[in-house]
Amino acid sequence: MTPRPRVRVLLAEDHPIYLEGLARAIKDQPELELVGTAENGRTALDSIRELHPDVTVLDMRLPELDGVEVLNAIARDGLATRVLMLSAQRDSKAVFEAMRTGAEAYLTKDASRRVICDTILAVSRGETVLAPEVQAALVGELRDREVDDRPVLSPREGEVLQLIAKGLSAPAIAERLYVSPATVKTHLQGLYEKLGVSERAAAVAEAMRRGLLE
Repeated sequence: MTPRPRVRVLLAEDHPIYLEGLARAIKDQPELELVGTAENGRTALDSIRELHPDVTVLDMRLPELDGVEVLNAIARDGLATRVLMLSAQRDSKAVFEAMRTGAEAYLTKDASRRVICDTILAVSRGETVLAPEVQAALVGELRDREVDDRPVLSPREGEVLQLIAKGLSAPAIAERLYVSPATVKTHLQGLYEKLGVSERAAAVAEAMRRGLLE
């Protein structure tokens, strides 16, 4: 049986002692091959272009270009490497930004060398890995952003939205709510602006997407 080729790894980390220890751990794994190291984001990006690693291990806080900026460049240039983000941060916004930008995994720097090496292998197989201690932070951030995505409607705008979803015309809504058609049009315009749309069908669709309508 032909042996499986080793996973080619690039390590980008600006702390020399941490870099040295992690590099040693990667070299000790027979399934992994350390093809290069970088101490700043710009060098990391150049190395990805030159060395074509299967997996790049990125420090979130690299100098010159940080981890997210490197991820953006990887996506922009179509570079074929998967990314494991390492960070001392457990901040929910940092985790969300890294995963949104294209990282396949996010671990904190207190993860063991064994866990990091296992995660590199998992990422090389196309798996997504999140440290248990950041999973709750990411879920909380997603929930906050979902709430933030819902515009605040006035009670009257909410009523108008429900009625246009039922297919009522502006005059029919005016009659139902005991207001003038001009007032209904004002509420409709407010709805359109808050939902970022320009007509009724789009308003209903967007309101459903944001959970404002069942």
